[in-house]
Amino acid sequence: MKNLSTLIVLFILFNSCETALDIELPSIESKLVVNSYLITDEYWDTQNQFLLLSNSIEGMGSLNDYTYTDSFPVISYANAFINELNTIDNDIINTYPLDFTTNCYCYTNPSFTPKENTTYELHVEASGYPNIFSTERMPSKPKYTISDFEMKSSIDQKEEEGELCEFKILLEDPPNQTNYYRLKIILANNFNDRGTPCTYQVVDPSFLIPINRYNSSNTYFEGKNGYFTDELFNGENKQFFIEVEKPKGSYDHFYIEVVSYSENLYNFNLTRKEQRRDSNNFLFNSEAIFIDSNIEGGYGVFGGRARSRRAYIPTYYPANGWIEY
Repeated sequence: MKNLSTLIVLFILFNSCETALDIELPSIESKLVVNSYLITDEYWDTQNQFLLLSNSIEGMGSLNDYTYTDSFPVISYANAFINELNTIDNDIINTYPLDFTTNCYCYTNPSFTPKENTTYELHVEASGYPNIFSTERMPSKPKYTISDFEMKSSIDQKEEEGELCEFKILLEDPPNQTNYYRLKIILANNFNDRGTPCTYQVVDPSFLIPINRYNSSNTYFEGKNGYFTDELFNGENKQFFIEVEKPKGSYDHFYIEVVSYSENLYNFNLTRKEQRRDSNNFLFNSEAIFIDSNIEGGYGVFGGRARSRRAYIPTYYPANGWIEY
């Protein structure tokens, strides 16, 4: 009974000592957020190349803090344009204005086709927000050859799974610069089909990098989106041996896609991928991830990539080989 009385007294004392604290968090200025992607030698089609513009909000902010256009959290009234710069002295060669369209609720210019090894400068102005700008140098299209190609199963058998094919790919790496790549193999039914990515395996240390770590063992990578860099073979020809698995479904062709990334876009993808993994971790037992950005005065990315594709069509390949598209 004595112990119970003591506990009651302590409970009353602790409760009487509670003090309400009003914590005032510092206000953070809202800035423009850009997501803009460029692809070498491809025009802006609002599907793969575009500029999305929104505004940032505070960590404790609400959805009402966004600027909206037709119920979408995008800004439609900005003045946005891209300058093409001279490689030698950075003089402006061409200016491409970007117009807002409700087809994608983004900014675009169908006459703008980014060129490889060319530098572009983005400028965006919107009333109520600091001006932003960014520069990006477009990567060149990857050059590679395919050899020792062998089909292991038919691609038009709907229920068939297992080995699809194997091949060697020889990549010509541009010298005197750091290059970033991604390899995908995609099954499709027509050339407008986004297709189904295949799982593949490659045994090479170039794939054993942080962005791939959840799909890698100590010796090999196995997944659908394998990134790699030229850190171990800069400026040299590099050969990989690829083994590809077939998912369920019937298809009429597949293609190999090698993408080269600018450093800006690669780092953005790396940090965004890490953030997505942590956001799905309900234990929150890891440090906060800050997404890499090359937008001065704001947030987001103005990033370039270039892609090369080789298609295998069973009725075409025996006589004519791979198709570029």
